[in-house]
Amino acid sequence: MVTHVHPLTCILLVGACLFVASQAMSAETRALIVAGLGGEVDYETQFQRHANTSADHLREVANDITLLLGEAANRDSVRSALAEIGKRATAEDALVMLFIGHGSYDGEHFRFNVPGPDFTATDLAGWLASVAARRQLVVVTGSSSGAAQAPLEHAGRTVITATRSGEERNATVFARYFSEALGTKTADIDKDLRITAQEAFNYTSHGVSDHYSSRRTMATEHPLSEGPETAIVLAQLASVPSIGPTVSLVDERRNTLEQEIAVLKAEKSSYLVSDYYAELQRLLLELVVVEIQIEDAAERNDP
Repeated sequence: MVTHVHPLTCILLVGACLFVASQAMSAETRALIVAGLGGEVDYETQFQRHANTSADHLREVANDITLLLGEAANRDSVRSALAEIGKRATAEDALVMLFIGHGSYDGEHFRFNVPGPDFTATDLAGWLASVAARRQLVVVTGSSSGAAQAPLEHAGRTVITATRSGEERNATVFARYFSEALGTKTADIDKDLRITAQEAFNYTSHGVSDHYSSRRTMATEHPLSEGPETAIVLAQLASVPSIGPTVSLVDERRNTLEQEIAVLKAEKSSYLVSDYYAELQRLLLELVVVEIQIEDAAERNDP
């Protein structure tokens, strides 16, 4: 099949390639995964298994991963890990944080249960202030985690919690389905062999709902996602066929553009109307160019 591209698109395409080459090479996905205090051996084992599974999948898309388990998953270690990530992270990077374990809520503060002193969602928000990455995802999988939503709210940050409030205090099954989502084609709605945070959340929400309905018990957790619909990629299901280094860079740029559009929409109220639509038009135009490149490359490699 022959693809005819308008001359203006060719000019834009060249510009996009040069921009992609300079941006995509420096952008990274950086991740922190913490398996908190279980209280019981069974919970401890489950938390660490889900953390290890999630880390294995994230390694397909991220080179900078910090995994804290057992006694190492304490308050000081989490704070130090984020401080170290803050030294390496740039504004173009994506930051993924996954907290697996029990939580508690005293009517004022959400606390994540770890060996030694617990830390609060407010503590976590303060530690994140030094991390420059504009695209951030925080996933808190435990009981009462809905109470972490408000303290962690921030422009460009999506917060996913296992519960919709601090009052849902029972142990959750959220982490089981979230870690499972990162390795199953069922979660890959657009069939691009990648699992985004949004796809993982959708799969997990359905899994949690089915868990309770199949047992005919009242659901004691209701997953919640607040913030921009994030396109941060958390897993890659299979190796993508090699289509050349230029298109690989463009594919990375597509991920970034999708997230930048989501962040822009979330921050619409902070822009002048004319500035908002000018920036949205710029991003959408570049996204169209990127999609043309990717589709054209796929056609050339179609047997």
